Amino acid sequence: MWVMAFVDRRCRPETEAWVFGVWEAEGGGLVAGSERQREAERLMRGVVDVMKSLPLLPSIHGPSDVPDGEQRDVVGYSANDYRAHAGNPEIMLWGAVHERTVPILLGLGVVALQFRAGMMPNHTFVFDVAEMPTPPQLPKGLIWGELQPQHLALVRSRTQIPRQERTMADLPNLAIFPSKLATAAPIAWAFVGLDGSLTTLHVEPEWRGRGLAKAMTTKLFRECMDGFWEEGVRTKWAHGYVVVGNEASARMCRSLGGNAAWECYWLRVDLGKGYNMASGANRDASDECFKEIRAV
Repeated sequence: MWVMAFVDRRCRPETEAWVFGVWEAEGGGLVAGSERQREAERLMRGVVDVMKSLPLLPSIHGPSDVPDGEQRDVVGYSANDYRAHAGNPEIMLWGAVHERTVPILLGLGVVALQFRAGMMPNHTFVFDVAEMPTPPQLPKGLIWGELQPQHLALVRSRTQIPRQERTMADLPNLAIFPSKLATAAPIAWAFVGLDGSLTTLHVEPEWRGRGLAKAMTTKLFRECMDGFWEEGVRTKWAHGYVVVGNEASARMCRSLGGNAAWECYWLRVDLGKGYNMASGANRDASDECFKEIRAV
């Protein structure tokens, strides 16, 4: 068995880690009490211990970049809920944690359960890009374009999830504008996230119901993701996350052929509980795993 992680502690309060364990892709999952279950626990304990040992670098985002407010999103959370962990450097935000890995972390006692937004499930929609419909023509008068730095404040104002302008400026994006005028504000937009997912998809309220979200999603996957696929890959997959309960977005994904393959979570992991968690034989096994991971 094996596990891998991408970690960048400079990104806080945004996602600082993505983790993948091989058991997430295996049929049937992990059987409680099995040797494979214990091995998965050992591996995840080692991952947490390694992250605890990493230096805490300053965030690339200044304090003024972090939005706050009590306005609620479609599932009832505010910007303050999403960024509540940011003041404690011991707490990391792990993104897209697979539903099979969540129980392991809960069993290790490292999930910071006081943050309500952390236990909110998300559908992971998977798309076969070749099978997606051709993007429809935009309604008359609308044009395709890309977001510019002056548009990012507007984008941030439309989401309660902390999105930093420095991050967004580096991500592939697609936008729809009402005219070619340089002063025109975008009416819809979407990004390819750091993990290759559809992210921050938004259509201004007065423009909804015209198929713009579908057109933008399809065009983004078909034309803006070449850097995320290996050369020569025949079947190109794309994915996006939809909070459970956001039925409008879920219907849109299904209409484009998306399959809700599994659920995932954005967990707050408390590294203060991560070091020397085990004892006796289990601690010895974790130490060996710690050494193996550090050596990679």
